[in-house]
Amino acid sequence: MPRRALAAMLVFLLVGIPLPGRPAGSPNLLPLGVVTQASGAHFNAAKLSAGATIYDGDGLSTEAEGALQFRGSAAQLYLPGSSGVTFHGLPMGTQARLQIGTVVFSTAKAAAMEVLADEAFIRPLADAPTVAQVTVVGPKELQIRVRRGALQFAYAGETEKIAEGASYRIVLDPVAAAPSPFPQRGPVKAGRENKKFKIIIIVSIAWATEWALHEVFESPDRP
Repeated sequence: MPRRALAAMLVFLLVGIPLPGRPAGSPNLLPLGVVTQASGAHFNAAKLSAGATIYDGDGLSTEAEGALQFRGSAAQLYLPGSSGVTFHGLPMGTQARLQIGTVVFSTAKAAAMEVLADEAFIRPLADAPTVAQVTVVGPKELQIRVRRGALQFAYAGETEKIAEGASYRIVLDPVAAAPSPFPQRGPVKAGRENKKFKIIIIVSIAWATEWALHEVFESPDRP
């Protein structure tokens, strides 16, 4: 059979063979991790279920009563109701860009997890078991609670250490920021302030759920 005819026949046969598809919304083929539990959770407009693989650029969200648990290579993340994140790959871990709501994360590696919220970066201070919660309260306002370990907070070129066992309200660009319409939970103490942000110590911030703490984050050194 002539080579040209053989090549044409092979092309015809291959057209009918389904090839493995690239997951929707994944700019590259390297997975960041998997969804281990999901309830009332979505990937874009589609319903999300446990076992889904997450790729760079994927955006996930939860309904008001929803919840989502994500496991990366060296970190775990919990997303309670009415929250949304977009995942991006880091050289040695994952970045979760928090658009709305709350994210709780656990890791033992400083490079394994980074949260970006309102253009502020929150990451573990060192390679040690770390459990923390970050909430977007409103424009230019965050709340952070650290249960274990310590965090590095960075915004507009300025950095600050966030100590273990405390809760914080952080106002970004405090001179330009308008008064928050959101009520604060619990009394506040004097904090630290510079030109870029103001950190106020809060006596108490509620954790997303006790389930998240018990089931996901009791052993952050084994994500």
